[in-house]
Amino acid sequence: MERHSSGVGRPGLLEGVRDGAVEERTGQVPARTPAGPSFSVRGGPTSIHANLDELERGSMLLAAVAAESTALAIRAAGWGSLLTVAAQQSPLAGALGARTAELSSGLLAVGAEAEVLEHAVGFSVRSYREAEERALRTLQGVVGVPALLAAVVLVSHGRPVPVPVTELALHGLTELSMAVLGVMSPGAAVGLRIVSDVTGSVARDDGGAGPLTAPERLYPLITSAGIITGLVQIGPVTVRSLGPETAEYRMDGSLGGLMEQLDGTREGVAGPGAIRVTRVSPDAEDAPDRVWVVALPGTQAAHHPEDDGWSTNPFDVSGNGEAVALDSQHVAAAVHEALEAAGADPGDPVVLAGYSQGGIHAARTAADPRIAADFDVQGVFTVGSPTGEIALDPHVEALHLEHLEDPVPAVDGRGNPQGVNRTTVTFAGDVEGAEPEGVTLVRAHGFENYRAHVTRLEGHPDGLLTGQDGTAHQGGTAETDGSPPVTGAARLAPAQEHLARLTTGTAVSRTVTLERTRPGQPRNPLGAGLGHQFRATDPARGAVGRNG
Repeated sequence: MERHSSGVGRPGLLEGVRDGAVEERTGQVPARTPAGPSFSVRGGPTSIHANLDELERGSMLLAAVAAESTALAIRAAGWGSLLTVAAQQSPLAGALGARTAELSSGLLAVGAEAEVLEHAVGFSVRSYREAEERALRTLQGVVGVPALLAAVVLVSHGRPVPVPVTELALHGLTELSMAVLGVMSPGAAVGLRIVSDVTGSVARDDGGAGPLTAPERLYPLITSAGIITGLVQIGPVTVRSLGPETAEYRMDGSLGGLMEQLDGTREGVAGPGAIRVTRVSPDAEDAPDRVWVVALPGTQAAHHPEDDGWSTNPFDVSGNGEAVALDSQHVAAAVHEALEAAGADPGDPVVLAGYSQGGIHAARTAADPRIAADFDVQGVFTVGSPTGEIALDPHVEALHLEHLEDPVPAVDGRGNPQGVNRTTVTFAGDVEGAEPEGVTLVRAHGFENYRAHVTRLEGHPDGLLTGQDGTAHQGGTAETDGSPPVTGAARLAPAQEHLARLTTGTAVSRTVTLERTRPGQPRNPLGAGLGHQFRATDPARGAVGRNG
């Protein structure tokens, strides 16, 4: 993992080393010294997991070569048989038959060797992934409870809890709770574990792999219980109103530009339940003629237009339940409807962006097969969102922004997958002049904190990101072994350049307000709204929306 710093190293968990000297231990937790801003990059085309992906693709190609070689060998053997028959009438047929037999044998040998290589490569990749999964399970089992205790200590002293500690602490909390329940009522503990495993498996993405994390087991169960008791409100989401188009403006393809799209969905700016749909006409010659950018907001307040207690805002607290446990099935349907209402045609490229809860919805929508059937999702951009459990299609370029001290991206109990098209940037420290206020657990989760880090990332005088000309700039600090500076630009550049190619050009935006409606009865909590299919936009509503 590559680290970049403005010259100030980020203090470790056990602070107390300053300028190479160990401070005297007084028994008091030392005051927290603000850390300089830095960032690290995981995933991307140069990561080891990307290499594993390439090996898997190579294994598939070897399998294809083996099959093709075997098929050609069979055909060559058939030719040899025909030549043997013809040998009675031509003196050259015998020699040709011998040559054909040699060709058939050679092709069989090539096919056999390719098959051996295919099995060897596949076995190596599977062995590595299985070993990594076993190591993770062991770490979670051994370090979970100590991580929980460490988190409690950090919180009690007003310290932020790093994302890796939060992920492990969630496992520790679950296991400790199960152990306590097991002592009090062994049968109840076993029953709870079975039910949570079943609900977690039912709610899991089809592309999910590996053992369920503690949050993946519990969140669907908690959400289902909340729906049954009425504490969690989930129902079909539709387009309530379509705002007028803005004047034409320029998008510069920067991450800051995507942050501006997200800023336009804030409740104080666009109202409750609003998303932003932007049509971009990219400048690049190799880019599509038009691209749709959909921005989804973070968690908002409940909205009760009537005095019946029902919230129509799909992005209220209950929206988190739909996002983590129900695959954002209702929000995905509403995004589809909003795209149609805004004028998107089947097959149009789409980029989905979201902050916090909106980031979960964005990734879930990108993974929804119903969306993929009608649109070409080419990019996902999330900010401060727990998306590690969400499996995306390999052709979707995903860029995730997190902060080391933001617990929200860790609430799913696992890090984002690493691969060629999954890149995660983790910020650390505070940007000078934009330090988050207060010492709350979620101080680093603020949208303005992320925006400040993105601004620094793209506007640093050393050039931490690629420029508009596509040239990679250097930034960060050099390694102590005298090797050239190692930066995250190389890892981050492909994802950033892909998004920039799609979002550099003239644009117009609309604010689309979504509304949650009541579900029909009866309903299955884990399949809430599965019958709510996509439908064509109401022509009357579409006409009104387009006219403002």
